[in-house]
Amino acid sequence: MNSESRMTIVVPVLNREATLQRTLDSISSQTARPLSVIIVDNGSTDNSRDIASRWMSRHKASDFDITLLDMPEKGVSKARNLGLREAVTPYIMFFDSDDTMSPHHVEDIMTEFAADPTLDIVGRDVRLHKLNGRTRTLPFADSDLLFQHIFYSILSTQRYAVSTSLLRKAGGWNEEATVWTDYELGLRLILENPKVKRIDRAPAVDVYQQPDSITTDSYSKRDKELMKSFLICNEMLSGNMPLRDLKMLDLKGIILAGNLTRAKSPEGRRLLVEILDFADGPFEKIGRCACYLYTALGGRGAHRIAYFRHSLKKCLKSHRACPQSK
Repeated sequence: MNSESRMTIVVPVLNREATLQRTLDSISSQTARPLSVIIVDNGSTDNSRDIASRWMSRHKASDFDITLLDMPEKGVSKARNLGLREAVTPYIMFFDSDDTMSPHHVEDIMTEFAADPTLDIVGRDVRLHKLNGRTRTLPFADSDLLFQHIFYSILSTQRYAVSTSLLRKAGGWNEEATVWTDYELGLRLILENPKVKRIDRAPAVDVYQQPDSITTDSYSKRDKELMKSFLICNEMLSGNMPLRDLKMLDLKGIILAGNLTRAKSPEGRRLLVEILDFADGPFEKIGRCACYLYTALGGRGAHRIAYFRHSLKKCLKSHRACPQSK
């Protein structure tokens, strides 16, 4: 692998013959050089691996190093961890095999890392293309990280690049979780107290919803996996965060429980009961039940209640900290 390269892009692939070429071409169009790419085929049964192999043959160069690896054991986290083990650059990003990046994306990120070598994470907003043809912006943030990630998933895979050493210190990808993998990893990265920078420009990554992606899958199809991933997150934070921060994750769990119940999964009520056990007193219990019912009946945006309360508390705290004007 090119020892001068400072960034590795890891692309896990599983049966993406319809989109992989587009993704890889967007990577080869990057203005940043030198650059390293690791493609990990996760046991594809279609032509994905052949597409990757042909692309590698066409584009591999002294300043554009490409490695094609195989991870036959299924699991995107296993594939990503293989790429992480093989990476030798100081920075790394993971990119899904159905999305695209604008030509200047990596260069923008590397400019920020070069300007401040103490940075651990550099990220930016991304653009989501929904199956119904609509688009919306998914935000990134470089302050109030825990709150922003719990409710807005700011450390979802496509939104950032990270110091390779920090990612390894945090433990890499959790192979026990099969959904919410980037959500769980994001929480562990935040526990490392990283220095984060947001690129305040237009999105340079386009994320495309797929019919088989977790973003469009029915909650009922993966209910047990969702429940398991949430409990992994909860257990991981329990010994590392103050109670007030854990309550934010509890609200996220309440919203998940409501969505599971709306999808007619029995896991919804089970998760609700488990979270209610941690409520402080009857009023908090009533509030959590109300949020659950609102979501279960089809209500959306319950997280905005948490955002309002959180913003109000920050405002009051800031007001108290300011000396009174004379």
